Amino acid sequence: MTESFGFTAPADQADRDRILTDLNTTLLVEAGAGSGKTTSLVGRLLALIESGVSVSQIAAITFTNKAADEMKERFRLALEKAYRRSSDASLVRERLSEALGNLDLIFIGTIHSFCGSLLRERPIEAGLDPSFVEMDEVSDKQFRSSCWDDYMAELDEEARLQFEELLSLRVDVNTLRDVFDRVSLFTDVELPCEERERPNFDRIRETLLPLLDAAAPFIPTVEPEKGWDTVQKLVRQTHQKMRYIDLSDDMRILEIAKEFDRKLDVTLNRWTSKEHAGEMKKLFPDWQINVLFPFLQEWREYMYPKLIRFVRPVLDHYKTRRYAAGKLNFQDLLMEEKKRESMKEKDVG
Repeated sequence: MTESFGFTAPADQADRDRILTDLNTTLLVEAGAGSGKTTSLVGRLLALIESGVSVSQIAAITFTNKAADEMKERFRLALEKAYRRSSDASLVRERLSEALGNLDLIFIGTIHSFCGSLLRERPIEAGLDPSFVEMDEVSDKQFRSSCWDDYMAELDEEARLQFEELLSLRVDVNTLRDVFDRVSLFTDVELPCEERERPNFDRIRETLLPLLDAAAPFIPTVEPEKGWDTVQKLVRQTHQKMRYIDLSDDMRILEIAKEFDRKLDVTLNRWTSKEHAGEMKKLFPDWQINVLFPFLQEWREYMYPKLIRFVRPVLDHYKTRRYAAGKLNFQDLLMEEKKRESMKEKDVG
């Protein structure tokens, strides 16, 4: 049985009391910062001990190590206080005394350290080095960086060709590194990698260039007192760029298109004709919605599988290096524990 409720101070005492007394029901408590969630949780842990539950059967999961340390200390203090006020020779006092003597058996920590403790109980069955160590975010980031550098320094022929293709498509090394870092955080997600058709760049050429030509005659030759508006700036910059770039080069068209991926403001009184400025105020956003945004979305979909295909081998290299060194990051701990539970279920079945 699972129920959910939220604290609505000051009329929440019944909910607070229930946390301490309804020990056979799984409760989801939602409350703001400083409302007493930790106090209530510590109280529930204490109530479990007083009801006869052994500390070795209790696990309290926190988000951070700092929160875990705080909860451990508060739980210890609550136990000591309860022990001092308990009646001599009572069953509750006996239970509290036993808990105090075995505090090291309770688990209070993060989900990652919890998974690590379970895996250490059966490392061989999980296919892990019994002496594996857990990497925190900082050490994992450093290790991941080292693996990336090593891989990029020794690209095989296939990877080198992929890399050169990505460079020709205006993907720089830093972008690739960002993709690798991002994907490495979600190794439990199956990433689709199907080829997508390259978008038609003529859609931009055939619609944006005429739009620029239609706007240019109504932009003043002298900068307005309050400066050029966004569309005026872009039209002027793009016309200047068009003088020296090859418009048949799709990548140069892509550069221009991306410049227009922003809010296109038109200030009527900064144009030589308010009537034509009003037209531009409508035409540019319409062009964005009907041409630019769909085109850029298609471009991202076209690039996505190429990026994923390049970083997949780096992810494999990164994982192989981790396991060979007996190092597990947070994601490994979760995935290995999930695998362990799955194998356990099969054995039971």
